Amino acid sequence: MRPHPPDDSDAGSSLLGLARRIRTLRERRGLTQEDFSARCDISVSFVSLLERGERNPSYDTLLQVAAALELPLWELFRLEDAEDAGAHRLVEWVRLRKLGREDVDRLLAVAEAMFSGGPGAPGLGVKAVGAACTSPACGRPVLARGLCVAHYHRARRKKAPSGGPEGAP
Repeated sequence: MRPHPPDDSDAGSSLLGLARRIRTLRERRGLTQEDFSARCDISVSFVSLLERGERNPSYDTLLQVAAALELPLWELFRLEDAEDAGAHRLVEWVRLRKLGREDVDRLLAVAEAMFSGGPGAPGLGVKAVGAACTSPACGRPVLARGLCVAHYHRARRKKAPSGGPEGAP
């Protein structure tokens, strides 16, 4: 038994999905339609039609689009969950900055410290970066001199001279 060819409504919705995906990826990279068209070597009006789903791109055009977005071709067709969008922004940020594994681990440790409830809170399994604040019942990550951000700055303010506004002679 041969499979049935897709009907026009399926093809139209697929084309609109592809169009939205191309536009989203272009905007995520901060490219204008003019910049994008120059990278793809296609006209601005064709980019506009393509992003509205009014033109069916050829295979060669799709290759040019993927190259302009610095993505593999399959990435143009990947369905994206709304919950997934933030993760892809992080991945793109790391990729653009060419961060290595060690830098990503440090970034995750900072995120864990920022978003966890403290040293004993459940998290992502990232190792803590250093000690906990030495102030009683605090336990937040240390900034300097054994103190968290709040306690460190509080201690600095106590030591500051009280002779007028900062920077005054």
